[in-house]
Amino acid sequence: MNTSELNYFGQDILIAYLKERKCKSYKGFLDLHYDDLITSSSSFSNWKKMDNYWAFKFLREAESLGLDLNEKVKSERLGKWVKIYWEGIIKEHKKLIYISSPTSNTSSPDFTSKVASSTSDPASISKIHNLRKRQIIDYNENQMAKKNIRRQFTQSNDKVIQSAQVVQSKNENENEQEIDNLTNFDLTYHSLNPAKMWTLKSSDYLKVIYEYAQNLPYESYLHSFIINDVDKEAESLFQEEEWEEIFSFNLQKVPKIDKSLTDLMKKYSITDLSLFQKIIFEPFLPANILYSNKEHFDLNYIHLAYSIIHTLWENEDFTLDSSRLEGWYQHNIWSPIIDPIFHNSKINLVMEFFRLKGDRLEIGGIEAGRKWEGKNGRKYLRDSLKLGKMLRDMLVQLIKECNGDEQIIRKLQTVGMLHSANRFQLITMDIPNGYICRIKRFDIQEVAGQINNPPLAFVIKDILRAKAIMMQTLELVQEKKSNLNDLDDFDDNGKEVNRSEQYTTHQTITLSETHKTPSRNFKQSL
Repeated sequence: MNTSELNYFGQDILIAYLKERKCKSYKGFLDLHYDDLITSSSSFSNWKKMDNYWAFKFLREAESLGLDLNEKVKSERLGKWVKIYWEGIIKEHKKLIYISSPTSNTSSPDFTSKVASSTSDPASISKIHNLRKRQIIDYNENQMAKKNIRRQFTQSNDKVIQSAQVVQSKNENENEQEIDNLTNFDLTYHSLNPAKMWTLKSSDYLKVIYEYAQNLPYESYLHSFIINDVDKEAESLFQEEEWEEIFSFNLQKVPKIDKSLTDLMKKYSITDLSLFQKIIFEPFLPANILYSNKEHFDLNYIHLAYSIIHTLWENEDFTLDSSRLEGWYQHNIWSPIIDPIFHNSKINLVMEFFRLKGDRLEIGGIEAGRKWEGKNGRKYLRDSLKLGKMLRDMLVQLIKECNGDEQIIRKLQTVGMLHSANRFQLITMDIPNGYICRIKRFDIQEVAGQINNPPLAFVIKDILRAKAIMMQTLELVQEKKSNLNDLDDFDDNGKEVNRSEQYTTHQTITLSETHKTPSRNFKQSL
């Protein structure tokens, strides 16, 4: 390959290795070209970035040659040798930088005598000359990388975004988080099974997302292969019918709330405070009906929620303004409204996570804020992204609990609650097809400062829905765990069951780990 055709340093030796070696391995390539890689480390600030970069290049060149080395490379990189190897590369590279640096004293008598003693023959002189030339070029490249690593890789037409340091973003949108290293994103995509990707009608959805997100200079839902139903940026990547398909395919039904519950909420949804005070102290059950916790728990919860908020509404001067702290909202509104609904269930709210009692299995989460700044507010957008990634992490674990059984996991949902000041929003996440996670957002609701303006009933209804969805998810997980089909060694006809064949034909799927939030560079106030 002509050097003018190279897209990055070392491409020629990498391709030659993959073509010529019978036994190909990532470690074998690195060991063979240790000296060459020392000169290529100028653009990296730590060993992980170097390893991610070269692993991606190795897999990409292998794929272009028709080689599938994904699993082998993944296994190799689990070894402790990886860190030791790359830290050694960085250490040796720093030595070269010191020798070639203008600030190093290379003109001293001692240094000159050492060089002279080692260059007594023409071959040695040529070798030292070439090494010095390579060192000086490498030093200059290193300085350029520190000034503007993005410009360096844009000019070389390299699609892989990498950073030697966090670069100050020029984007004025404060909600955008700068990506420090996207190499893991590339590796994740290439490790997925193409046969299991969501491909319907006119597009391979995962490929569309990957090709767009790999060049984004800030973190997005798309880096975790999450599609958000209000994400206009993601929507612009697809045709109108494709977008509709994404949010209609294998859609989970929203749980219906029993009429007895909605009737009670309607009864309490009056705006006359004096009339409300009379109604709230009346029994919510007919006189001839004895209370049963199993049958009437949700009715009791609704009555309790209205009774607690009623104590705030009684004060005519009461307002929910920006002077109130997040802790006040948590203590006086959200904890009394949210926590009690789960008291008769197997679900515990621990800090910001909804967990199975006596277990660490998580099925939902909460993100809270002090102020409501609107749908485009910085806090709301950041909390939405954080909660979305949290819900995806939970799905990853739930899939493991279900042994990747595709029939089960396509029905799983995790639940999120966002509340900022007195605003509330319910969101759900599922995996409709392939490796794509889908977020559905419910309407933003409000706990009013004045009696039922707007009605509290809409907040309570969404909390009841959240509980119902979590219970459905737990039932699905339990159904898989308690399945007795694997207990029998013989079928109904007395034929021996072949377990290995059963597991081979069983449709399973796994989700990759959620994309980690990159380091960010915050502007200092002047």
